[in-house]
Amino acid sequence: MQPDFVATALLRLKPLNRVAVVLCGAVIIHLTIGTYHTYGNMLPYIASYMTNYTDSNITLEQLVWVPNFQGCFPFAMVIGGVLSTAFGCRVATFIGCAIMTTGVFLTYWTIKASLSAFLFTYGMMFGFGQGIAYVTAVNTAINWAPNNVGVISGIVAAGFGLSSSIFAPIQTVIINPENFKPTTAGYFTSSKLLARVPSVFYSLAIVYCIMQLIGIAVMCDPPDEKSFTQYPYKKLPRMFDDECDIQLDDCDPDNSDASSTMITNNFNENFDQSLTTVQVLSSSTFYCLFAALFCCSFYGNMYYNLYKTYGETFIDDDLFMAYAFSSGSIVNAFSRIFWGFLADRTSFHVFCLKCATTLATFLLLTMPQTSRFGKWPYFVWLNAMFICLAATHALFIIASIKCFGTANKSTNYGFLILSTVS
Repeated sequence: MQPDFVATALLRLKPLNRVAVVLCGAVIIHLTIGTYHTYGNMLPYIASYMTNYTDSNITLEQLVWVPNFQGCFPFAMVIGGVLSTAFGCRVATFIGCAIMTTGVFLTYWTIKASLSAFLFTYGMMFGFGQGIAYVTAVNTAINWAPNNVGVISGIVAAGFGLSSSIFAPIQTVIINPENFKPTTAGYFTSSKLLARVPSVFYSLAIVYCIMQLIGIAVMCDPPDEKSFTQYPYKKLPRMFDDECDIQLDDCDPDNSDASSTMITNNFNENFDQSLTTVQVLSSSTFYCLFAALFCCSFYGNMYYNLYKTYGETFIDDDLFMAYAFSSGSIVNAFSRIFWGFLADRTSFHVFCLKCATTLATFLLLTMPQTSRFGKWPYFVWLNAMFICLAATHALFIIASIKCFGTANKSTNYGFLILSTVS
């Protein structure tokens, strides 16, 4: 089969450059779908608007269910793996991005209509599209550097985590530039502020669309082994498992066949060791990982969605909360790269996850005490918690690939991530 024209063009670049191009595309896509984590920032605005203009019976407690509807993204990851296999990663990523962005765009109207309509567009559509785009983008990047899974997945996950540090302040500046204070119950009452809430979804949808089209353009898998011999390449990547690094093979055109054969054998060896999805679902290892991810994601999802609601019970500075969350998101993004780098060189379960969960347990136990000391101790506590949360996103995809192989990684990880439906 004729290889993708973008893949053909990328293979004319140096190995590190071609990986960087695909990686940038994946990160751009994850910057948009990572706005899932800004819901905690938007929750007080959304609740205030819908209580005043949509239905006076709507409460903050009801809107906390929106992330549960967005939680359909694990199911979508399984579908994303199937779509990627059937139609290619670019088409699959486009479908996911289109569903997610359309959901955000339609929320401009549904937030004015009813709670159920809002839950469908900003909950189910957002989560379903996000899940498809998430798994296809990260796996496409991994396909270009299969022996650097930790670093590659960590960088892509960093884009997902960094998203909230970019978009949360933008949301706050658009909706609340005057820095109006919420009530003690967590609601805003300013009519000027509330009037700006629906339009933020319209604006964000346009930004998402532009960014996603740029990222989708470079979403492609490397050509299969039959395609390597059809084109004369001066440089091809050589992957060494013991070095976990991409190295340049300065071979001449006469040796390109030998190099492509070596790469093909490398890939074939990896795929021969891969488990089918049926084998994975029959494995006790899968269920151990499933239980561990459930525990890690439960406290993570709770904190992402309630950090602002809790913080504003003793902090009356809305802009401070936005910037604190941005700081935490930046720390979270770089921590994902750190955890991925560390996991490539140490044991997944013995060291990395133990460190993250031990620190997270301490922070959760001490969380109620932060209200006694004010906003700056809470700022430190928030950033430390985000370091722990980064481990979940970076480590479990690595564990899935190391335990079950690369051939069905999208579908296998999709089934594993079902544990986050909590």
